[in-house]
Amino acid sequence: MNKKNIDIKVILFFAVLLLIGITAFIIQFFNHVDCEDVKFYIFSDHSQSEESIEFYDKTHNAKSWEWDFGDGSAPDKRQHTFHVYKNPGKYKVTLTINKECVHTKELILKDKFAADKFGTPQIIVSKIITAGQPTYFDSRSEGAKTWEWAFGENRKGIDETSPNPVYTFSTPGEKTITLVVNGDFSRVAKKVIYVHPRVIKKTNPLDVTAYVYEKNAEAFALPRGSVKKDPLEDMLQYVPVAPKTKTQKDSIAAIKKAPKISEDQFEILLGKVAEGSKVKDDFSEFLCDDLEIPIVKNDKDLLTFAQLCANIKGKKIKIESIRLNKDKTNNCIKGMSINYKVKKYLIWVKD
Repeated sequence: MNKKNIDIKVILFFAVLLLIGITAFIIQFFNHVDCEDVKFYIFSDHSQSEESIEFYDKTHNAKSWEWDFGDGSAPDKRQHTFHVYKNPGKYKVTLTINKECVHTKELILKDKFAADKFGTPQIIVSKIITAGQPTYFDSRSEGAKTWEWAFGENRKGIDETSPNPVYTFSTPGEKTITLVVNGDFSRVAKKVIYVHPRVIKKTNPLDVTAYVYEKNAEAFALPRGSVKKDPLEDMLQYVPVAPKTKTQKDSIAAIKKAPKISEDQFEILLGKVAEGSKVKDDFSEFLCDDLEIPIVKNDKDLLTFAQLCANIKGKKIKIESIRLNKDKTNNCIKGMSINYKVKKYLIWVKD
């Protein structure tokens, strides 16, 4: 009898122990962070100092965050935050997740004021400009070797190619002066000026006080005749009116441009497709309504964007790299290459 009671107690002990172990495993499983699958992103429009840079983490099961921006500032413990670097240079951004997963990215920032100081030339011109009189121009630019001036009156493009041109405006009004140095059209200097009308000097008026009129002006007037109908009135009723022709501005359709999107932002949207909160049609504005653009998957498979969205939907994916091929004229995405893995039975494998 005692032996039977002992056996039941032993069985209960091991059953409780097993239950505790299973509970601990489940808690650990659902709170575990895969340190190899950390997803944090850095968004910057110009990658320069004095700019507000966005930091965002989307790691699965992440509960706590600590950002070290690498510039000696205090750590930030928010999931989504912004930071401004005062000086240009290289910075190591470190993110610690759940106090165990540590990941680092390098951030390179250029000087915000260097481009304005040395890149874009400065146009120098007098404040008072008059039509018909010569106007003297000058420029300041570091390392300038060629100059292309346009003074806003001619449509041929370039008016002068000297560093200190002299130009005479033929008409008054507002003019836009442009200057391109060393053929660099990414930094075009522009200056809006106002050209004053030509000054008309008064000449000496004629002295008509001594003129003797032969007759009064009334003597030269013709007698008023009877009112008659204008013969052109009937003729103009039958003149056909030409249809209004389209102007050049109306005939040229505006080029539709796609909104800007970085590769990191596109990666986040693809992650939402895998989660099921986004669909392929949500990308139409970035693809200019062409959902059949070619996609190179994992350096070997070729498929369309619509097929890619169907493949990753409902799967847990880890994107290793993504590269967008954009059209420079309208910013539309025309192609893409992507390398990613899917999680199968706790193992990441190529799809």
